[in-house]
Amino acid sequence: MKKIIKNILLGSIIIAAGSCTKKIEYNAERIFVTTDNALIKINYLSAYVNNPGVQLSINSQRVSGLITGRTPFPGGGYNTNGSNFPDYLAVAPGTNTLSIAIPKKNTNVDSVVLFTTSITLASNKNYTVHVTDTLTNTKALSIEDNLTLPDGNTCKYRFVNMMPNAPFVDLYYNTTLLATKIPYLGSSAYFSYPVQTVAGTWSIRETGTLPTSTAMATYSSLSTSTNQRVYTAFASGYKGATAANTKPYISFLLNQ
Repeated sequence: MKKIIKNILLGSIIIAAGSCTKKIEYNAERIFVTTDNALIKINYLSAYVNNPGVQLSINSQRVSGLITGRTPFPGGGYNTNGSNFPDYLAVAPGTNTLSIAIPKKNTNVDSVVLFTTSITLASNKNYTVHVTDTLTNTKALSIEDNLTLPDGNTCKYRFVNMMPNAPFVDLYYNTTLLATKIPYLGSSAYFSYPVQTVAGTWSIRETGTLPTSTAMATYSSLSTSTNQRVYTAFASGYKGATAANTKPYISFLLNQ
């Protein structure tokens, strides 16, 4: 049986108390992933105005350091606040409880639990749980990821709409419409697109608006067009917002 070694960095935080500084370290653990495991990535997109640092826990066990909005964990992507690795967490299959909380000051103990949800995972499968909106409106979308590589000289994408006040969203690459009428908390089918040698512009628009209209958000990077990569493009934030923590974004997390 093939074993995949994954290093999960749980992070570290610095706690200041008076004139002394104490460092608490969360050490990386080596986990041998077998078909008995399920693999999960949490895409934390709750767009709070003050953007507090939160910690993620699975089955009451903390698995992250402090992260902020628009952060896929443990692996990140592009135009996010996370890393740029396609990592997943290994967890037991079956029903698992995910919670997101603001910790008590100078501790890693939950103080304000912002969201809790149950997710059902199958062994030997990869999932992303996308979390969006705030307070009692917080929602989660759990979807299985297909990590089968696309053909050579192409990339594979799926588009997810996580904008609470945008009922339907379209995804464009330059003027090419790649996914249309994706509902809030919905996702497109996977699609492939040729690898690019010059960075084009990704954009999101409300369904029904012209491709020449002003986009809600744009992003340009050749890192979103790497040969045989598997990406999830996602729309986040709130239509009409202008503050950095709440405005719309088109971003990409790495699945493979």
